[in-house]
Formats: sequence, structure tokens, C-alpha cells
Amino acid sequence: MPELRYDILSGTYTIIASERAKRPNDFRAAQELENAVPELDPKCPFCPGNERMTPPEIFALRQDGPNNGPNWTIRVVPNKFPALTSVKDVGSDFSSSLGAAEHPLSVDDSSMYWEAQAVGAHEVVIESTRHNGTLGTYSTDEMVTVLNTLKQRYLVLYDSKHVKYVQIFRNWGPLGGASLTHPHFQIIGLPFVPPEVFAEVSRYNEYNGKTGRCIMCDYIERETEKDLRIAAKSREFIALCPFASRYSFETLIVPRNHSVNFSDMNSEELRALARDMTEVFHGYEELFSSLSYNLVIHSLPPGQRSRKQANYHWHIHVYPRLNVEAGLEKGAGVWINPTPPELAALQFDEKGRV
Repeated sequence: MPELRYDILSGTYTIIASERAKRPNDFRAAQELENAVPELDPKCPFCPGNERMTPPEIFALRQDGPNNGPNWTIRVVPNKFPALTSVKDVGSDFSSSLGAAEHPLSVDDSSMYWEAQAVGAHEVVIESTRHNGTLGTYSTDEMVTVLNTLKQRYLVLYDSKHVKYVQIFRNWGPLGGASLTHPHFQIIGLPFVPPEVFAEVSRYNEYNGKTGRCIMCDYIERETEKDLRIAAKSREFIALCPFASRYSFETLIVPRNHSVNFSDMNSEELRALARDMTEVFHGYEELFSSLSYNLVIHSLPPGQRSRKQANYHWHIHVYPRLNVEAGLEKGAGVWINPTPPELAALQFDEKGRV
């Protein structure tokens, strides 16, 4: 019988369609083997030797040689087709237009058709020289380099007074919206706090106001005790399939110790996350031959940029693109998931836990 589940973290509802439970092999599109991806693609702008095909790099780690040349380990470049215009590329009147970025409360023509310049930052982190690299094939050291770079750029973007929120994300596969095969993360600096994050903060504040505790800390404590939906765990992090997962094989990666901000990780915690993430994605790659997904990091701005939100807890969402978002999802915001998270966690468990 289908179950209606409520997600206490987001305030959304999911219908778990248990009677048609789907395992990895039931998602045929995610099991279709495509042509082998080469280690180097001469036509790929992100592959070594093609540095001239990208905008000039913002940051890079390389053994030797000039900027925008070969011998690099990781590169960060502006997105060639940015979603937002860089502050330095707009006129001097930008600051005055940004001052109107608070939505007007009055109901008049200006509020009906409110608009402002889409100014911020949009960077691409080319995380590997290997065209066929994946999060599940990186060594811990390679993943440490990726996470360290994300952390550094995250903090640099927050140095701009015009950036109110920094979103780190990774699109993978055609259904995940990836336009290029070469592995990469993206970082966008937005001039506002996005509604989904704002809603999360509201949930945390509401729970803290009633209990005096962090909702995520309580949630992962109970999930650890039940041990029904845990995909992987270590001393520092836990990856679980949320109770009201909106997507089949969705995972939530969370630091086990309370932590407000992604950039607060010390070197030991960052290495632990690197190790645990490669293990989680190795599990995904064992389960699915060709999986599209979206990965997003939710974290509040660094403490010096905003009032300390002690009841927030940063985390990583991984959304596999196995479900088709149809009328109910788009029209009512209610999700149908044909894979119970308990079944999904069991499949991860069979591949070996962290």
C-alpha cells in the first residue's frame, strides 16, 4: 500500500509507492552502457592542452609552467555562458540598482513586475585532468584537492559585498543538465538568499524555537538508532536515504558533529568527507552504469558575513535523476517515489558501507 510521508527538514510530502518498488536494474535508462568515455578528448575545452578554449583561469594548481597552460591538477575558470553578470562587467550604477533588491511590499506596478540586474558570479571548477573521471573513481587525495578548492572559492566569492549566497553544485549526465561530459563543479554567487535555503532556515528556527535543539542533529541521531535508511557512515559523516525521499536513491550527506558552515571544516574533517564522498559515489556507480544526478551543498554564509545561526547544520543533497517529475510534482509539490528509502539503503549496504 502506498505511504504518504512528511519530510520534517523541508516541509514537503512524498508518496512512497511501495507496491511498485524499483531496484537499480528496474531503471533501464540508468543501466544502459554508453560508448566508453576516453581519458582525453581533443575536442573538450576542459581537457589538458585545450586551455585556450576556456576563459582565462581564476585559480589553478599546477606543477610548473605559465598560467592558462598545461601541467595543472585543477583549474577554476569563469563560466563561458554565465547565468549572472560579473560585478566588474556592469556599469557604475549597479550599486544603486542593487539597493532595490528587496522585494517591494506595496501592490503596485513596480511590485508586480519587480526586476533587478542579475549580477553575481558564476565559476566552473574543472576538477580533474581526466575526461572520464568520476567522484567514485577519485583517490582520497584527489577528492581532498577538489573539496579544498571548492572551500577556497566559496570563501573568495563571499568576499564580494554583492554576493549574498554561494551555491556549490554538480550536474552529472544528460538528465542532470550537464552540457559537458568532462567532470566539473559549478559555483554561483547570488545577490540574494534563494527561497529553498530560506525555507530550510525557517524550519531550523521553528524547531529550535520549540525544542532548543538542532533539527538535523536530532534527525541523524534517530536515523542512526533506527539504522534502516543509512547508506554509509563513518565517525565524521553519515549518508542516509531520507525518510521522505523525493527521488529514488536520494542521499543526504551530513557531518555528524554540529556544524553551521561548509567552510568551517578543518583538514581532518575535509579528508574524512573526501573519503566518504568517494565511497558513496563508488556505491552509486556500482549500482548504476549510467546515472544522471544533481549534487548541491547547502550551507549558510560564513560567520563574519551574517549573524551566527547556531541551529543550522550544513549538508549535501544528492538527487539522482531516476524519477520523472510530472503533474503532481510540478502542480502540487507532492512527490511520487517508487523506491522506498529503506530498499535504497539496503542496495547501498550490499555494495559495502564506508
